[in-house]
Amino acid sequence: MRRKWMILATCLAAFSLLLAVPGIGTAAAPDKIKIGLMFGLTGPASPIGPVQMKGAQMAIDEVNAAGGVMLNGKKVPVVAVVKDDETKGDVAVRRFKELRNEDKVVGIVGSTFAGIAKALNNQVMNMPIPYISACVAPMDMFEKGKLAPTTFGIHGTAYSIGYSGAAYIATKLKLKKVYFLAPAYSFGRDQYMGAKAAFDKYGVTVIYDEAPVKTADYTPYIQKIAQAKPDICMMAQWGTGAIQVLKQAHELGLNKSTKIWFNWMTNVFGSGVPAEALEGVYSLMSWYWNLEGFADPAVVAEGKAFVDKYTKVYGEPPDPYAGMAYVGCKELIRGITQAQSTDPMKIAAAIMAKPTFPTMKGPGTWRIDHQPVFKYGAFVVVGKSAAERKGKWDLVKVIGAYTGDDYLPSLKTEGY
Repeated sequence: MRRKWMILATCLAAFSLLLAVPGIGTAAAPDKIKIGLMFGLTGPASPIGPVQMKGAQMAIDEVNAAGGVMLNGKKVPVVAVVKDDETKGDVAVRRFKELRNEDKVVGIVGSTFAGIAKALNNQVMNMPIPYISACVAPMDMFEKGKLAPTTFGIHGTAYSIGYSGAAYIATKLKLKKVYFLAPAYSFGRDQYMGAKAAFDKYGVTVIYDEAPVKTADYTPYIQKIAQAKPDICMMAQWGTGAIQVLKQAHELGLNKSTKIWFNWMTNVFGSGVPAEALEGVYSLMSWYWNLEGFADPAVVAEGKAFVDKYTKVYGEPPDPYAGMAYVGCKELIRGITQAQSTDPMKIAAAIMAKPTFPTMKGPGTWRIDHQPVFKYGAFVVVGKSAAERKGKWDLVKVIGAYTGDDYLPSLKTEGY
């Protein structure tokens, strides 16, 4: 009998030790929640990465101002662990591993270039951690079997940008001959794939050309465009290349001989060129800070509320990429709160169990492919002249929008 009591006492002592270990037995809230923020702060992505960082950091600051994340009955502060991926895939992968294995972050929000988003998704497939891609990602990243269960893409795919822009050119502008200039990597090529699908559907002729990512002088490409005499030229450049190609197209007078459609505009790009270089240029934007006069008063009000609080912090209106990094960070934190756990799979499951979330451009809802359907997926804009502008950030006027699933590729094309 004495031996049985000794065995029972030993078992109870061992069970008590297990309960004392965080994450085993009763759930114990950590003292802090670390979230990795990794963007292209230097290199070709450097015009955009810093504004993404501002949006993500503001989301974390708001949560901490409210006391932190409520986890297992305790308010827990959020700590940002910041990394620069230098717009290099190998650096991004190395720093991803540092964030996950050394810094012990609960999740990661980041990426400024599409190829890096795909590279990190591949890492997440083997080393699960919640990863919210805050940039436009390659379409094949979202294919069934290739998307990691804990990867989410707040901006969706580059294919959508190309398809939507091309459809507008064909159906609204009624143009028939297009020249498409892409950067020579997945972001540009996926846009062209989407544009080609739309142009084939609507019977539009398109000429394709591409330039290396780090191109500084676009003169030869712009000369070829002028010689081809298209009705409109679609430009898919990003980062430093976006500013360079817009400037040089103006300097070489391309906008005098053909219309220009810049595929994916941001405040950073628009403010980085002279007003004359942006005047009359058509673009898509994920969102724009000034929706005054837009037909949906609720979205106008939601947008203004975000603009006001962002401007109070940073002294300027938010770039759409700041806005979406903010939303991505808030979604990761919502997932942790809903799951009441820091377990990667539980966080992902909690996000999908309640997939609808608020944003400055109307509610978003995660699809099965972890791309969000927004009330407004993208806004069609046209650049203002210097005379029309009321200040540095008064760059464009909104002339249309894509709603719901109209903006995204079908689930069938991704294998779902």
